[in-house]
Amino acid sequence: MRDTKGKVLQNLPISPRTYMMQVLAPQITPYIRAGHFVMIKVSHTKDPIGRRAFAVADIKKESLFIFYDVVGRGTELLSGFSQGSQVDILGPLGKGLFNLEGDKHLLIGGGIGLAGLTLLGKELRKAGKTVFFLYGARSKEQVSIESWLKEEGFDYLIYTQDGSYGKKGLITDALSDFDSSWVVSACGPKGMLKALKNLIDPSRLYLSLESRMACGWGVCLGCVVKNKEGKYVRVCYEGPVFRGDEVSL
Repeated sequence: MRDTKGKVLQNLPISPRTYMMQVLAPQITPYIRAGHFVMIKVSHTKDPIGRRAFAVADIKKESLFIFYDVVGRGTELLSGFSQGSQVDILGPLGKGLFNLEGDKHLLIGGGIGLAGLTLLGKELRKAGKTVFFLYGARSKEQVSIESWLKEEGFDYLIYTQDGSYGKKGLITDALSDFDSSWVVSACGPKGMLKALKNLIDPSRLYLSLESRMACGWGVCLGCVVKNKEGKYVRVCYEGPVFRGDEVSL
């Protein structure tokens, strides 16, 4: 974990509510692996005083990429960072990372949650594994990361709940096409993750959890979830990735 400063190379809208930010951060990029996240200060003032957590979606040379939806004041402030701006970054964070074992990997992303899986896809492919993405969203305007999938040449299938793009329905509708030989990793809304736990053997299911975080390194205890013994574990420290049978949602 390092507290460093990065340089914004790009911070562009890629859909009505989603932005892509590229940050030059050579001090931390060599240490980032799939599942890691960073805490970014979204203002150059002390208002707000806290940082915001973002999954590292990609690494290219000395730059890291994040995708984020503008949903509140913090992300709205972040969207105002211009090219050349300096940004404070804490990372890489998280000790619970994805499982890379197994020959076939199904990566399931709901909405902006797909950004928690994209770097994993690249790591798996580099290791010679078979990778397939299932990408679900409520409507076409929330299918904001498809361009990345196309540029990287991944196989994928898109579902939208309203049928405005891809197949109409839920991504869980496609699970029957993937047998038990596939390792499944998922990131997205809590409802989606709970549904996957009920449909997939949790011993081959890995969940990257999203939670509100104040510190990012396990001190504030604001991001806890219960494990299978009923005890609390920290998403930011023991996670953010847990095997399906390790946590209760």
